[in-house]
Amino acid sequence: SEGTNGGVTAGAGAVQARGRSDSDGGSANSHDVAVNTLASGLEGVSWDDDSHADKELERLKEVDFSDKLAHFKKDDEEEDEDEHDESSISSTDRETTKSTTNQSKKLTTATIDTDLQTHLEAIQNGGLPCLLPDEILHKTFAYLPIDDHASLALVSSHWSRFTRSESLYKLLCQRIYLRQSKRKTLHVSRFQHSYRRMLEIRPRVRTGGGLYVLKYAEVRKIQRDMWTEIPVGAILESVYYRYLYFFEDGRVMYALTHASPVEMIPRFVKMVLKGYGSKDKWGVWGRYEIQKDEVRVWAAQAWQDVCFQLRVLPSNRIFHYDNGDRGVWTTMALEKHMASGTGDFREHSTDLVHFEIPENRYFRFLRDRRI
Repeated sequence: SEGTNGGVTAGAGAVQARGRSDSDGGSANSHDVAVNTLASGLEGVSWDDDSHADKELERLKEVDFSDKLAHFKKDDEEEDEDEHDESSISSTDRETTKSTTNQSKKLTTATIDTDLQTHLEAIQNGGLPCLLPDEILHKTFAYLPIDDHASLALVSSHWSRFTRSESLYKLLCQRIYLRQSKRKTLHVSRFQHSYRRMLEIRPRVRTGGGLYVLKYAEVRKIQRDMWTEIPVGAILESVYYRYLYFFEDGRVMYALTHASPVEMIPRFVKMVLKGYGSKDKWGVWGRYEIQKDEVRVWAAQAWQDVCFQLRVLPSNRIFHYDNGDRGVWTTMALEKHMASGTGDFREHSTDLVHFEIPENRYFRFLRDRRI
């Protein structure tokens, strides 16, 4: 019946609970304990017939619960072992975690000490940038003008060794001569197989960090007539400038103007920032090539094209003057000045014009960090 089934179910639950608590007491009285427990679990059950309840109790007394209790005991032992294993694992994990934490603290402390020592060494050697790898230095220095590498050698001992290595001299020679001369190979054998020697004695033009300036000043005779307002005794001087700013890739900016360098250099800076082809009131774009110590420059003005032939001089000391720059290749002598309306500068060109060059006309390098 429904009541009987409910009672048996409740009794079985009681047996399971009681069996787990008394599993350590042995199996001698396991049968009586099970029966008594079932009887107590069946007390609250409603029976339709008392005789039926007595028969159910008699039937239960004949059932053997030893296997069931043994199963419960086995489950309890396994649970105890699992709890013991978990506690052992937890203890091991705690010890491992503690050991790892201590090691991490030691490593962190050692790392901080190493970083601090490296930082102090870097300050003594010129700063943290001095400790950059050579690969990064190569890429960074590639954006600097060639002649600035001499200043970089004075920053730190590491940079001094780096900027004076033969591998760097080779890169600089490739940047300069292969582009300026439009050649494909460098004949280093002509310079005792030394790129440093090539950089020191082979003629070149300076690119970046300044520009070449030619100042022309001439005192003119004053022609007096009824409209002349210049007082007697005054001197009339005509002054104008020619500027040449060279790039490593063969481009050049040229200007012919009365503006002084103080006014003209900011104009060149704007042209550089705007890029090739940008226009200015006085400045124009052109190109150049160098062969040995001879430099040819072509530029297109609004009314005509001009061509200059210059000669690079090794040092300004031969002129016995000091313009504040004691480097080499800071002076170029103007040898030829030609103009053509069609841009044809061949000797048999019909519109080629040769201008007379006054003596001692030199382009001199004016250093300026803005360009």
